[in-house]
Amino acid sequence: MRAVIQRLTRCPSCALAAFGVFFAVAIVALFLADLQNRYRAAIQDAEQSARSFSEVLAEHTARTFEAVDHTLREAEIIRQNQRNGEYPKAERVREALRHLKQSSPILIGIGWTSTTGELVAYSSDGEPLGSSLAGHPPFTALRDDVKAGLYVGSHRSVLSGNWVTVVARRLSNPDGSFAGIVAALIDPSYFSSIYRSINLGQGASVLLMHREGRLIVREPAIESALARNFADGPLLAEYVSKADSGAYESDAILTEFPRIAGYKVVPGLPLVVRVAYSKPVVLAPWHAYLRKFGPVVALLVVVILLGTILLVRQNRTLAHKSNLFEITLQNMSQGLCMFDGTLRLVMCNQRYAAMYGLSLDQVRPGTPLRTILEARIRSGNSPADAQSYIDNRLEEVRRADAHVAVNQLRDGRVIAVNHQPIEGGGWIAVHQDVTAQRKIEAEITRMARYDALTDLANRTLFMEKIGEALARLRQRQEKFSILLLDLDQFKEVNDSLGHPVGDALLRAVAQRLCSVARESDTVARLGGDEFAILQTAESEQKESAIEFASRILQALTEPYVLDGYKVMIGTSIGIALAPENGTEPDQLLRNADLALYRTKAQGRNGYRFFEPWMEEEARSRRALEGDLRNAVARSEFELYYQTVIDLRTQEVCGTEALVRWHHPMRGLVGPDQFISLAEETGLIIPLGEWILRQACADAAHWPAHIKVAVNLSAVQFGKGDLLDIVTRALADADLQPERLELEVTESILLRNNGENVAILNELKSLGVSIVLDDFGTGYSSLSYLQMFPFDKLKIDKSFVAELSNRAECAAIVCAVIGLGRSLGIGTTAEGVETREQYELLRAAGCREAQGYLLSRPVPIAQLVLDSPDGLRRTA
Repeated sequence: MRAVIQRLTRCPSCALAAFGVFFAVAIVALFLADLQNRYRAAIQDAEQSARSFSEVLAEHTARTFEAVDHTLREAEIIRQNQRNGEYPKAERVREALRHLKQSSPILIGIGWTSTTGELVAYSSDGEPLGSSLAGHPPFTALRDDVKAGLYVGSHRSVLSGNWVTVVARRLSNPDGSFAGIVAALIDPSYFSSIYRSINLGQGASVLLMHREGRLIVREPAIESALARNFADGPLLAEYVSKADSGAYESDAILTEFPRIAGYKVVPGLPLVVRVAYSKPVVLAPWHAYLRKFGPVVALLVVVILLGTILLVRQNRTLAHKSNLFEITLQNMSQGLCMFDGTLRLVMCNQRYAAMYGLSLDQVRPGTPLRTILEARIRSGNSPADAQSYIDNRLEEVRRADAHVAVNQLRDGRVIAVNHQPIEGGGWIAVHQDVTAQRKIEAEITRMARYDALTDLANRTLFMEKIGEALARLRQRQEKFSILLLDLDQFKEVNDSLGHPVGDALLRAVAQRLCSVARESDTVARLGGDEFAILQTAESEQKESAIEFASRILQALTEPYVLDGYKVMIGTSIGIALAPENGTEPDQLLRNADLALYRTKAQGRNGYRFFEPWMEEEARSRRALEGDLRNAVARSEFELYYQTVIDLRTQEVCGTEALVRWHHPMRGLVGPDQFISLAEETGLIIPLGEWILRQACADAAHWPAHIKVAVNLSAVQFGKGDLLDIVTRALADADLQPERLELEVTESILLRNNGENVAILNELKSLGVSIVLDDFGTGYSSLSYLQMFPFDKLKIDKSFVAELSNRAECAAIVCAVIGLGRSLGIGTTAEGVETREQYELLRAAGCREAQGYLLSRPVPIAQLVLDSPDGLRRTA
């Protein structure tokens, strides 16, 4: 060795040649090391990203199936109630299951079977009862396993043949024997839409797979893959069997390219979420870098070697040729540094120095690693715990294996260090800023707990906060209150001004709620226009809640200016106190909801505290609702008719159909006791159709000049087939359209007036008459007369009752009659009970009248269509 050194010393040309060869080899080594680091970084970044996304999606999947499992348990309660005799009719059970299915929009259907597999209850009319599921995997698996938990699988639907996700639970008798299964069907497109909403990039895919190998969902979808079993694939056979989460590379199976994948077993379920990237796509930047700088490095090596030969002759060209390496090194997007076996810096690029705020003097070759780390700390570009940072880094560089270390700097940046040892001592490290990637991962996690529109806590986070508050209540007796809010008139704003204004209103409400709440309170949006607030304890719990509710009412009722519109709304508040009104999250929310219902029932825009009698009232209301559903199914209704008199001829010119309910226990029930409930539950749809068809059928047997009037609910307009129902009713009864009058209220025009006015025009085109009922009680009646050409106005009985006692009522009645006469619209006075009222209306020019003076509502068997004797004597 000494002889070689002496020879090189004596021969400068040999020394230059040796230096040139060494330099060329070093460049190639650095470039290869950089390529290797980039390759590893690309693969590791892809694996880390795939694993992070799979963990987030697995958590989301677990929460989804928890919600479905909760729905299955509620279905078990419905089944138990049926067994206890609370659901005597199958239709009621179906309605209960259908309502339960509607509470979870991801469900296609839900039902249960008998012990033999016969489907005995189902939420949809599309699945025929009595069909057998005995040979299907969910049934056999749960039947044969006494300790079976939640069953999840993917199977073809018996009816449609499409693939659906089946979630089922075993039903057991009190003695533990098998009683059937309760199952729900989930549309896999729900998961596909969630996966599709996450932009994973070109060539990426998401799989949801059963641990037995059956593929449930793949996005992007490959239809043929749903029929295959992947139990022997690398994911299940090699990786999931060893660890619940991880990352790996695999050969092409469903696509033509190898994949880089991350997976996560869904907690508590036999499901695996896998996120995979196409390896060519992941390595595309690496290939681009290789194509861009590979020729440069090759050229650089050639130039250096040729330059070395030329340097023997022309030493002046050496600096120019060696500068190419510096250009390559300094144009890297990552920080690059090389240290020798003594922990001293060999070289680094400018990006490395700039990343940590170091000067050129601080990164001179030969500088010890500890000195550089201390300089990073002084410049503020290090983790918060300075001494641990130095100790950990000095320990990491002594490791003999390649690894990646991630450091959170004090300025918020996240730096990933790819450490690659060099044979013989020393290492090369590539430093990359991954702050943006980590923010994306954090945002995905946040989306699962916060409302996207208002940035308030969502239902999931709110329930967690209630759980935490209950824990503090048990440990430190810290009381708290739950306030549940519904916005009054929000639907009208949303329908009339559009969803963008509605969304802006919800955001403004959220801001005002946060402004009146304290930092210790939790404000949440539970969905739609429903908000909730957890108010932390104060010394006087109830008084504090009252003061807080008053501040909320004052804040939310102030006008809003949204996109040029001035909007005013109110809010209804229900309050539950913990622990006085409950010690479980669901119980507190339910009691607050009952108090909210009472607030809305008493006129809205106020607040009520929960009281125990409200729960009994809710049970009574549910019982009445059940009776009403049975009444619709058993046709326990009858039409009464009240005659309408033509004031000019003193003859009967029409009748108004009024429904009565023959309740088996309560007797004859008037419409004021059940129509509002029928509208809330949607039962007004079948009931209203029956009223219309029966009234037309009855009127067909009357004299041709007698009309029949039927009241329409605003709910019937929302169903969309009202025109067909009226047309069929007229045709089936063979009744002329001009003999039918349809009475509507202003609420029909207030809600979605564009579509409802179109329906009214279509009904009018049939030849039926459109009557505006309760005219004069609304705040914008005159505008409605301009909006639609009504055939008749019905003067509300509240004005007629005071006709002879109050001058202002008489003036209003005369004004309405005159307005109708000038517009060519007929007028009918309701609630005529005295002869004086009758004569005043005749004198004022009113065309028609009805009321107890003329006739009470009577069954059709007692209906008299002749003119009353008293009226003939008056005439």
